[in-house]
Amino acid sequence: MDILTILFLGAIFLFTVAVIEVLYLFWTESRFAEKRTVKKRLLYISAGGKHGHDKLAVYRDRVLKDVGSMERFALKLPRVSTLDKLLLKAKMPINATTFALASIALGAAGFLAGLKFLPQIGAAVIVGILFLFIPYFILKTMERNYYHKFDEQLPEALDLLSRALKSGHALTSGIEMITDEMEEPIKSEFAATIDEVNLGLTLKEAFDNLCERVPSTDLRFFAIAVVVQKETGGNLAEILDNISRLIRERMAFGRQVKALTAEGRLSAMVLIGLPIFMFLYIYLVNYEYISLLWSEKIGLYMIAGAIVLQIVGAYFIKRIVSIEI
Repeated sequence: MDILTILFLGAIFLFTVAVIEVLYLFWTESRFAEKRTVKKRLLYISAGGKHGHDKLAVYRDRVLKDVGSMERFALKLPRVSTLDKLLLKAKMPINATTFALASIALGAAGFLAGLKFLPQIGAAVIVGILFLFIPYFILKTMERNYYHKFDEQLPEALDLLSRALKSGHALTSGIEMITDEMEEPIKSEFAATIDEVNLGLTLKEAFDNLCERVPSTDLRFFAIAVVVQKETGGNLAEILDNISRLIRERMAFGRQVKALTAEGRLSAMVLIGLPIFMFLYIYLVNYEYISLLWSEKIGLYMIAGAIVLQIVGAYFIKRIVSIEI
């Protein structure tokens, strides 16, 4: 067995161990609801905004005294706020350090597989880079779905909060009703906001952290309206009703625009993806034929021209089908 095969199997082993760890954490957290709640709060503190970190750090240190040694070690590993946010939205019970190690192992496996099965080392490097970033791209896709679902739930949550205010509840009590009555993901986001308020943050700091976790324009409107109403007074319930109505109208218009531009977006996907797919296919089935593109000078010019034209075409198609709402 040569050294390349050994390295390849080692990378596969590390990635498999990471996958098993994720499945094990899913299983353990499904059995211990209280432990899952505490860990989620700690991760929200890590992934939150820049406001009130001193007060939140006191709570984190106090909670870490009551967990096991392995749990304390995992939660004290170096934090990467951006990755922690993605992992929370994807409901992955791991932190950024574990995710990064698993991604590196997958990238190494892809690179070594490319060295073994592809004719060029450059192609193996590209495969390794693609495998390295595949988990991150999956998380970004799940994050977009998370934000989309949050935006869809926001008008209903604002209606619920408005009815709670009209019936005499305080603002924080109305937000707690959202956490009790609504489903994920808006439930966890507002629950984290209530936790931060209970831990000593001001309402403005808690809403700023919420807006940093969920970069939604509609949510920012809501947060600004609440903060301004707290300082100047006014009928907050009526303001929330108006914001909810505007959000629904904007969402309806956005769906209409998406339906009208569906043909253009699909054409863009075909026109951009087809040349890339054909290049990869010919590279795998007839390497000697496609290798003329980088072994001949005119072939290099053709590659450069194709890349430039692809970028220019993608830019113009995006400008055509993208309509600001």
